[in-house]
Amino acid sequence: MKLPHLASSLAALSLALSACVSSSSTAPLTTRTYEHDSRAVAVAPASGSAPAAAAPAQAAATPEQVVERILALEASESHVDEYLRALCVDIGPRLTSSTQLHKACEWTRDQFASLGLVARLEQWGEFPVGFDRGPWRGGMVAPSKLDFEFNTFAWTPGTHGAARGKALPFPTSEEQLAALREHIPGAWLVRPPASELKDADGNVLFEKPPQPSNELIEKVQDAIVELGGLGELRGARSDLLLTDGNSRIAWDELPKLVQIRVRKEHHDQLWRELAGGAPVELEFDIQNTFVQGPRPQYNVVADLVGASKPDEFVIVCGHLDSWDGAQGTVDNGTGCATTLEAARLLMRAGAKPERTIRFILWSGEEQGLFGSEGYVRDHAGELAKVSAVLNHDGGTNYLSGLRCSAQMEPQLRVACAALFGLAPEMPFELKPNAEGMQVSPDSDHWPFFKAGVPGFFWEQAGRSNYNKYHHTQYDTLDAAIPEYQRHSAVVAAVSAFGLSNLPELLDRTNMKAPEPRRMGVRLEGNKIASVSEGRAKSAGLLAGDVVLAIDGHTVKTQAGISNEVSKGAPRKLFQIQRGEQTLEVALDWSDDPDEPRRVEAAQRRAEREAQRKAEADAAKAEAAAKKAAESTTSATEGSKP
Repeated sequence: MKLPHLASSLAALSLALSACVSSSSTAPLTTRTYEHDSRAVAVAPASGSAPAAAAPAQAAATPEQVVERILALEASESHVDEYLRALCVDIGPRLTSSTQLHKACEWTRDQFASLGLVARLEQWGEFPVGFDRGPWRGGMVAPSKLDFEFNTFAWTPGTHGAARGKALPFPTSEEQLAALREHIPGAWLVRPPASELKDADGNVLFEKPPQPSNELIEKVQDAIVELGGLGELRGARSDLLLTDGNSRIAWDELPKLVQIRVRKEHHDQLWRELAGGAPVELEFDIQNTFVQGPRPQYNVVADLVGASKPDEFVIVCGHLDSWDGAQGTVDNGTGCATTLEAARLLMRAGAKPERTIRFILWSGEEQGLFGSEGYVRDHAGELAKVSAVLNHDGGTNYLSGLRCSAQMEPQLRVACAALFGLAPEMPFELKPNAEGMQVSPDSDHWPFFKAGVPGFFWEQAGRSNYNKYHHTQYDTLDAAIPEYQRHSAVVAAVSAFGLSNLPELLDRTNMKAPEPRRMGVRLEGNKIASVSEGRAKSAGLLAGDVVLAIDGHTVKTQAGISNEVSKGAPRKLFQIQRGEQTLEVALDWSDDPDEPRRVEAAQRRAEREAQRKAEADAAKAEAAAKKAAESTTSATEGSKP
């Protein structure tokens, strides 16, 4: 961050905020409170370098002075790195239902409270079985020693100590399984690689082995458990080890099969040894522990209470849970650290927002957005007064902007005025869309968006390769980029403060793009396989009808039908084959509330397409003229004596 670039941005923000901040007096901040479900297990706060208590906040200031202080504070005394280290190293990975996640919930609640926020834990549900992952090690011990890089699925058993045994190739037929059964006790079964193996020169070291069917895999797994086998090994598709797992288990039916996934390079080497016929022995020591539930699960919620509109909210959030194959840094310790730091910056700067800024760290995100879904369910009465949800869950790259609707863009430009030009090397921009917000459904902003609340997933940019770290063994503290983290904390704090001080809640007009025209059928090609409630049923279409044409245009595929339905006027004439009959049936969307916006969107698309065509034609004509001129010049020069 470079402070010399701030003058123009701060001047713009000063004018904007002075026009929109209420003149009412600022209410004193409520003293900190601790609240959590009585069933929660008490744990000690994490030891670590993150501050246990905050320095006192500065005196009350105007909104523009608050922003100036935020920028100066982050440049001189950032704590975002300490927060991240405490979460990812001192506490470690934070799988939903684990003891470490609960420890992280209580620790982050305490951190928010130490800043002077109203902090609490809110239970959204419970897991019937908890899972704690301990250390793991293992590999090949004969005929040579090779320590494997590997992982196991969450919510699967460990080895209960070192487990050493022979390695056997996984059977690929019923006959092989029958012959192998007597050798399974005390053995590790190794699944074949999914492809051939070549050396650096392209020479084939082994062909792709035969593969077991899914049905056979289940039979072999049952035999391993029944006969006292040690477990199964499979190879990863690459050198990235993705961690996942199935949390839907019961205490009286715990999984019994040890399942190991080995880095591809190591698995290929193991298979070469097995294919060569040499006796191979493996040893693994995996400390996985099931914890009897039910285990309550929580979101961490902390409020910087609004001065004049305490019952209206701007939410700043990230998810605290992680997969447990590494340290949960990029996904999503980084978003939690910037959320904590945004809260600290606002408190230290003496911020007195008009609306309440609510900081939330979710859990259960990785298993299905459980924490945010639960919050939307339990706070349904507040959703109409949530101005915006700002969700940081895209890793360590810097927060670079927001995708928004055209209607909310003017308000966002006021709220984010200080961020434009803040750091030229980390630019900030808004990306308005006339048809509505472009929102992905894969993080904690989504339950809010579904409920009609502006839920934003931050745009991010930078040099970090998110896919290398996302759910892999490389998601460790060294994946974080400190300068990006510091900048993102400022972006989160300034934008939330700006939104909290707008005269009105963020405009929700046309927030959602219009739904496409729906028939209410399931198609198989151009045949109607089934009919549900909707326009097709109202028009008399039946399962088994074949769509031949729409508005005179022949259709033969599902895509073709969808394309014709989406185009042009809302009334469509279908030509249908029903047995030996050919019928004409009209479907009409004229009374659909979304239809006017569909027409506008279609007109905009047509205009854009016409503009692209005109530009392409102009470029083509220019190229032709240039080529003709070059030909004329060449001919003239060739005719000279």
